[in-house]
Amino acid sequence: MDSFGSRLRYERERRQIALKSIAESTKISISLLEGLERDDVSRWPSGIFRKSFIRSYAEAVGLKPDVIAREFVERYPDPLEVQLAAIPPAPSTQVATKSPLAIKLTITWNGTVQRSIIRFADGKLGRFMRWLAPNPRESGDAAPDPAPPA
Repeated sequence: MDSFGSRLRYERERRQIALKSIAESTKISISLLEGLERDDVSRWPSGIFRKSFIRSYAEAVGLKPDVIAREFVERYPDPLEVQLAAIPPAPSTQVATKSPLAIKLTITWNGTVQRSIIRFADGKLGRFMRWLAPNPRESGDAAPDPAPPA
């Protein structure tokens, strides 16, 4: 039985499509496409790009992208997904809250960061309090302005 890559190469050559033209139209490097046709996808990207690349190749050759992408994923599972599947789930440390969107955030501070934030807040708060304080000239409590010199 022929390999996946050799079948793709056969279909491309049967339709007389140059690998270079596929690389230009799909913006996928020739080395990745050559690797695909040799069944070497070790240098292929992970995630959404992986499926997108194989779909683009299939469309450029004239094959059914969904069928080719499904077979590709079955034969060559995404290494990132395999690694994530191997990691056991973390124990649930969810805190009961009224809001389902509540997020528990833990931040570790060092002294320098704390002092900087306190100084900043102190300065801003002081300006705000001075702004809120009534202006003695407007309240009428202060002595009237001296008369201008004659």
